[in-house]
Amino acid sequence: MSNSNNSVLSPQSSALAPALLEPKYLASISRMELVAKQVMDGYVQGMHRSPHIGFALDFAQHRQYAPGDDIKRIDWRVYAKADRFYIKQYEVTTNLRAFFVLDASGSMAYQGANDAMSKFRYGQFVVACLAYLVLRQTDSAGLITFGRIVRDFLPARSASSHLLTITKTLDAARPEGEGPISTVLHDVAERLKNRGLVVVISDFFDKADDLIEALHHLRHKRHEVILLQIMADDELTFPFRKFSMFESLETDAERIKLDPSAMRATYLQNLATHLKALRDGANGLKISHALLKTSDSVEKALVEYLAVRAGRR
Repeated sequence: MSNSNNSVLSPQSSALAPALLEPKYLASISRMELVAKQVMDGYVQGMHRSPHIGFALDFAQHRQYAPGDDIKRIDWRVYAKADRFYIKQYEVTTNLRAFFVLDASGSMAYQGANDAMSKFRYGQFVVACLAYLVLRQTDSAGLITFGRIVRDFLPARSASSHLLTITKTLDAARPEGEGPISTVLHDVAERLKNRGLVVVISDFFDKADDLIEALHHLRHKRHEVILLQIMADDELTFPFRKFSMFESLETDAERIKLDPSAMRATYLQNLATHLKALRDGANGLKISHALLKTSDSVEKALVEYLAVRAGRR
């Protein structure tokens, strides 16, 4: 939750600057730090011009108006009933500590034939944009990247300069190697000593049962968790027609030649089963899950995040 002096953007105001967050535009940006300077500043300014701005303040009680109080805080509905001026009082809440956990395993390097960027590049933009929002609220943001093990671990900090540290780390990261995400999430659960918000950005290519067990570990540690699952359109539709060679992006030895038309139905059924198991498991743990396509505007990730923070998931 944010400090009482800071307004929080509302997910209802999300359609104000969509072009800025389209993959084709973002793909032209060479460095992550420019996301904040060229994209998010304009996007957030547009959101603040919306009439649908919310506040991250916890309402506590009313008290009678006293000279010197801000008249903007007068509750006119109460005045209409009581014929006296009352103002709203709010509780000061503890600042949010958010960790963004980005999958940098080899499977995230996949880029669909018609996509402007890979899953990993898309995930980098998601993290940069969300970190900007968190730090703009003077909350704390941290970053974890991983493949087979945790590679980068940036502690959560609230200084605005921390955004540059995060974006530089993102720029230096490369998707490669195997990535048993469930094993890493258990490690993350043990590393994060103070409870907070954990946003996991991944394709979640792991056994559903193992993933749910790892997510349970995070929830047991009292973390709030958001899952942002990134997949390419090709992975969701399996549009391949010609007899082709398919190879693993995580293990060099794994290559198979097959007729896509003969495998399509089985592949799509297995994928649907996996996605449902992950969604159902997340719902059972009161974890928010959103499926993002690399053709989607990154705005979809921001809306999901803002909705969760506003308590609407």
